[in-house]
Amino acid sequence: MEVQSRTEFSVPDGDAGQRLDRYLRKVLPDVPLSRIFRLLRKGAVRIAGRKAAGDLRLEPGVRITVEISPEELHAAPPASPGKGGGLRSKVGVIYEDEDLLVLDKPAGMAVHPGTGTPAGTTLIERVQQELGVAGSVFQPALAHRLDRGTSGVVVVAKNRRTLLEVQKQIQEHTAAKEYLALVVGIPDRPSGTVKDRLERVDSRDHGAKSIVVRGSERGVEAETRWKVRRRFGGHALLEVRILSGRMHQIRAHMASIGHPVAGDDRYGTARFPGLKRPFLHAARLGLRLWGREVHFESPLPPELEQALQRLEVP
Repeated sequence: MEVQSRTEFSVPDGDAGQRLDRYLRKVLPDVPLSRIFRLLRKGAVRIAGRKAAGDLRLEPGVRITVEISPEELHAAPPASPGKGGGLRSKVGVIYEDEDLLVLDKPAGMAVHPGTGTPAGTTLIERVQQELGVAGSVFQPALAHRLDRGTSGVVVVAKNRRTLLEVQKQIQEHTAAKEYLALVVGIPDRPSGTVKDRLERVDSRDHGAKSIVVRGSERGVEAETRWKVRRRFGGHALLEVRILSGRMHQIRAHMASIGHPVAGDDRYGTARFPGLKRPFLHAARLGLRLWGREVHFESPLPPELEQALQRLEVP
């Protein structure tokens, strides 16, 4: 029989207004986040004798009671497999609740295991280890993907309901996905749409890639909408929205109209000085979840900001 103990906390003035679930993560640093959420769901966290919800905003001086076993209270955090430490040492957390974990993925990190990717180093493996969900029925899952070389907003679903809902909105094009891309050359109009089929092929030099297929039923339909945000001497910064989610879609579509993404050595030929990755960043994602609109944003990472600064120098 599991022995439970009662742990109490009094909220100091400096933590007033904070969400209860985030406050519990602070005062229970050795307890896995997944366990904190289970404690909240089953009513093991109480304020004034009543079951408290995780999104409750705390008032100064209130007393929080948590029923938890001594072993869990002082357990060591799970060790991360592979190289490089835990998830939060590598990936920024934009938002988190019981349903979602929204991350700011760095360029260079693969999202899923694949050929040539060391075990334990991908984003989803780090997420599953960090949340301590080994053996559970539902494993946290990515609701969409980003290329290894693309940075920015990526959504992890913590339960099947959320996974299906986010995937449905992405498939039905009701999710607002916006990217920032620096392209070579300046388009001759302020905005445009590329609506050409894409076919996945294997390239001897670059491995798998997508090519544009025009005037044929081969490949899959893909639509990319772009708008010029800023113009430089020989480059343009674009806001890009995709109405489908095909492999390398933005990179292949922009290259097909003569404006490859800067730094993209797979679809372009001109390297960008000082940039070792494509200038492509998932900047914003908007969803409608459980009756409310949610928006997540990721600022340009330092290496992309520095690339723009170099273009501004006369």
